[in-house]
Amino acid sequence: MCAKRASRADLPDRKVIQNTMHAVVQVVALRQGFLGNLSPAWTGSGTIVDPSGIVLTNCHVANPRAMGMPAPPADRLAIAITQRSDEPPAVTYFADIVVQSPELDLAVLRIVAGLDGKPVRGLDLPFIPVGDSDTLELGDVLAIFGYPGIGGETVTFTSGSVSGFSKQPGVKVRRGWIKTDATIAGGNSGGTAVNHDGRLVGIPTQAAAGAGITPVDARRVVDTTGDGRVDHRDTPMAVGGFINGLRPVNLAKPLLKKAGVSVTGAGSRTKVPMKPAESQYLPELGLPGAAPKVKKGPTFSPLVFSSRVTKDGRPINPAAVLPRGGKEIFASFEYEGMRNGRIWTQVWALDGKTIVSDEGKWEDGPRGRKTLRLANPKGLPDGEYHLAIALGKRIVAEGKVVVGRRAEDTDTQVSGQIVDEATGRGISDALVIALKPGVSVQDFLRQQSKDMAYTSTRTDRRGKFAFPEQLLKGHAYGLVVVARGYRDLVVEGALRIGANAPEHAMMNPIPLKRG
Repeated sequence: MCAKRASRADLPDRKVIQNTMHAVVQVVALRQGFLGNLSPAWTGSGTIVDPSGIVLTNCHVANPRAMGMPAPPADRLAIAITQRSDEPPAVTYFADIVVQSPELDLAVLRIVAGLDGKPVRGLDLPFIPVGDSDTLELGDVLAIFGYPGIGGETVTFTSGSVSGFSKQPGVKVRRGWIKTDATIAGGNSGGTAVNHDGRLVGIPTQAAAGAGITPVDARRVVDTTGDGRVDHRDTPMAVGGFINGLRPVNLAKPLLKKAGVSVTGAGSRTKVPMKPAESQYLPELGLPGAAPKVKKGPTFSPLVFSSRVTKDGRPINPAAVLPRGGKEIFASFEYEGMRNGRIWTQVWALDGKTIVSDEGKWEDGPRGRKTLRLANPKGLPDGEYHLAIALGKRIVAEGKVVVGRRAEDTDTQVSGQIVDEATGRGISDALVIALKPGVSVQDFLRQQSKDMAYTSTRTDRRGKFAFPEQLLKGHAYGLVVVARGYRDLVVEGALRIGANAPEHAMMNPIPLKRG
């Protein structure tokens, strides 16, 4: 029997939809660049399930490395909030991972700080009460919310019906997946599926109804990246029939319980606030697990670049690469310890040439948020823009953003695995170093200088790694691998990144001999 199509009468009422919209968040993984500015590495969706700031999402959104996916480590997880349905979400908070389950592809986050990095307490955020996914039956109508790549900048609502259920090997419940004909696209992962009463019953997880199943006739037919071309970088869209997969929310309840959240009765409520030491922070993510040391004098947070900001200066869709033809660049940051009348300078450069150098007296008080704006009514030229903020002769914040050309057109993300030559098993905690172009491995071994390394990382428990810095195309990099109990591996020019190298490059397993 086919599931019935959703009708307007079956969907949640307008009030429920509005509340759900405010509780659906965008999760933005941020990386700190060489100059200190923060830029997004990937995005996904999440659901606030408790007013204190508990967010339920997918593990592959919060920490793809835990899923064995090749991804750079994130330095921060930002939470972007939607205030109006016709406006993009604005980055408002930072969150930590509290608990995760790579096996179920689920994770729980806790909002811990504002954009200034200071702890936030006593939050009373809109939230969605957790329902009971075991009560769903064929034909029940679902409302899906999230931030899919094919949906543009704003929160996107789709609807569909429960098409069935399927098991998952290793998961000891009958309902490992909820099958639905509702649209789920890239970026929707970790978002929200609510029933008629507005209760969370499923987490959009993948464009398929279970492991080993793919959507029917999914093609790249729309320029979802906005770069003026339809190619392998664009999100595939289902142009025929499709059955997608939701993770039943009941599978997330043990994780929520570990996070100190009760999901019985009237909905989610925090029972026991967890201390920072109890949270399952992930060292490989570099997420803050302790309060930063207090610095003397003025302090400035890392710069965040965007082409739009809210009225109070929060960045909308922060990016390392801004679209061609834009007329404005905004740089947002938090500050503390300033005093009015102090001389400060902002210097903007385009491709290494200074285009703006503005010195003045500070007039914005001792602390707060400030947004700097670079504008050209005729359109900003393509290139790399560098902003430096200085107090006297000391640079207190700086960062770079690219306009017009895509980051993946100029560099490549490299990942791989280090394995035991005899057993083929991954070697954990191995140090993997890519040397700077032109640096020979012999010189590096002789001098042992960190300045000679272009980027480095350590392998996870399965021996997998992903360099945190992308490698520039058109160069060759020496490779050094060091692991306890194994012979060191050094290869001159091992990493040759051609001009036409893909955005992501997966190396063949690299074997090490015991020694």
